Amino acid sequence: MLRNWKKNNDNIVSKFGLLLVFCASTSQALPDIPSLNDCDDMVFHSGFQNDSWPSDGSGGSYPGSFTRSITVNGQAKNYHISIPPNYDPSRATPLLFSWHGAAGAGTAPSNAIATRNFWKPFADTHNLIIVAQEGNGASGGGFSFPNDITLIGLILDDMFASYNIERKRIYGHGFSSGGHVMHTLMLFYNNNRFPAYAVSAGNFADAVYEDPNVPANSPIVPVFVSVGQSDPMLSTIQTERIKFLNAGWQENINYWLDIFNGGHQLDAQIASKSWSKLCTFTL
Repeated sequence: MLRNWKKNNDNIVSKFGLLLVFCASTSQALPDIPSLNDCDDMVFHSGFQNDSWPSDGSGGSYPGSFTRSITVNGQAKNYHISIPPNYDPSRATPLLFSWHGAAGAGTAPSNAIATRNFWKPFADTHNLIIVAQEGNGASGGGFSFPNDITLIGLILDDMFASYNIERKRIYGHGFSSGGHVMHTLMLFYNNNRFPAYAVSAGNFADAVYEDPNVPANSPIVPVFVSVGQSDPMLSTIQTERIKFLNAGWQENINYWLDIFNGGHQLDAQIASKSWSKLCTFTL
């Protein structure tokens, strides 16, 4: 089903706008991107040229936490952002979008705000912009496919126009159902648009898109996977680890599985654990 939907809906994928026009391999030798100086774990190598790609947007409020809105088919769609205190409009800043998990009907707005606030202290320290999208699942509590994959492209276009974003450093994180859809975006629709991502308590073998395997032609996008030791998803995620490695990912190089003491929840340390890996990658 997923592959047929992808083949017949290229117009949806195209809504990623400017993000689609650049394709490059992920690299770790990038001394020419100023924002990489904020990545404590970056190891710079001489002899490589990989320039920054700023969006040069302006007019957005900063610093602090804000709710923004875009209009889609006549309907306002809210999303929630955090702009760090050291944000400088003259310097491109990396961005991470985080998708919340599912809860009861009508909980998407509060879940998105909670997700934004969860990342904010870490992001403020590491000069990282956070975008937390409200899920558009049928119950109003979680994420859906393909609507939310389309919407993140429109949200990013709005952010590019309003803030100076480093478009070579757009990362993703998803929790639970948000993690399911995040895998879909990164494995099936990435096309080298995003350099790395993280998933908490989410697997890709989910009924949302009915494909239990890493696609054979998928780009190898570095991924940090976090799951609690008592999470019912643990065994599935451990099986998926083997599928990633068989498909070309390398353990502790571009695939990490972190099992923490807990259940189906966000690890309190997921921001620092994942960012220390993600921030070293760029397009």
